[in-house]
Amino acid sequence: MTIHSWKLNGMKFLPHFYRVSLPYCFSLFSGVLLLLSVHSAWGAAIPVRTAPVRVSAAIQQSALLAQVESNGAATLTAPVTGRVLGPLLPDGPVTAGTIIARIAAPGLQSSIQTAQKQIAFSQGQYLRDQKLYQDGVIAQQNVATSRLTLAEAQSHLRILQAQAAQQTLSAPFAGSLHYLVPAGAVVNSGTAIATLDGRGKPWAQAYVTPSRARSLRPGCTVILHGADWHGLGHVRSIGQSARHLGLVSVYIDLPAQSLALPGEWLQAEVQQVQGHAFQIPTTAVVMHAAQIEVFVIRKGRAMAVPVHIVASQAGQSWVQGALQTGEQIIISANDRLVSGTPVQEQQP
Repeated sequence: MTIHSWKLNGMKFLPHFYRVSLPYCFSLFSGVLLLLSVHSAWGAAIPVRTAPVRVSAAIQQSALLAQVESNGAATLTAPVTGRVLGPLLPDGPVTAGTIIARIAAPGLQSSIQTAQKQIAFSQGQYLRDQKLYQDGVIAQQNVATSRLTLAEAQSHLRILQAQAAQQTLSAPFAGSLHYLVPAGAVVNSGTAIATLDGRGKPWAQAYVTPSRARSLRPGCTVILHGADWHGLGHVRSIGQSARHLGLVSVYIDLPAQSLALPGEWLQAEVQQVQGHAFQIPTTAVVMHAAQIEVFVIRKGRAMAVPVHIVASQAGQSWVQGALQTGEQIIISANDRLVSGTPVQEQQP
């Protein structure tokens, strides 16, 4: 049997053809499937919820931490050199007349005890001399001398007790107490032991960054929250330098009849109007790469619109961008969207 050469060459070529072309066939088939899936995905509208775009005043809310201060402040100093006796009161509110600290001068307590023993001895001696005088053993002059010795001992004890009383520091008025030295410390006369801040014309002081300070204005309303009260204050003045750790001081007037004590910490919220902008729910804002976007429905498709956030508060955001008042903005499933995706608006 004769085998033609062209048949033999064809049989050799077929395995090589299949081996080379098969990967390309698979790649082409995969591309067709991907194209079909993309076409199917773009063809099926994604259900979304929407909200209307409207224009309103942009309110920026800033949270601050403020501390109450007061003109009615006093520094309690040690009247004598000695040791601060403990235990001390906890820092915080105290009433007028509260004993703040006691200073024990070196040797004073032993001097008081010695004076008390001297009185007991002098009193016994005086009673003994009276008995001897009544029996005619000693003269009246001896009794007078014993009486004088007893009086001098009693006077000396009263002087020592007065010195001990002067070593007690009491609160001259109600206020917030803060100790400057610990119990057991040895202090000299005139050393500051504690500070007491009263209620005389109190105000609150907060520190903000320079950028935030530039946006504040005197007279801005401040919502204040204390431990057991809340009220409205106003920004009195704003500092002109950032000398405190790079921060600027902000002074806040407290509401009338406030319960705040100097030294107390308050939570403060400042609300500022930043002009007018588009108001949308915060859930509508998405981040794609380094760009902030929202999606609006235009001709049945989700269209991405870059925006700039002006303010945010209580689930609402104020933005600037190529939006129109009244158009529907997408607030759900926007993490699955790209610009041009078909969407179907759901009824609320």
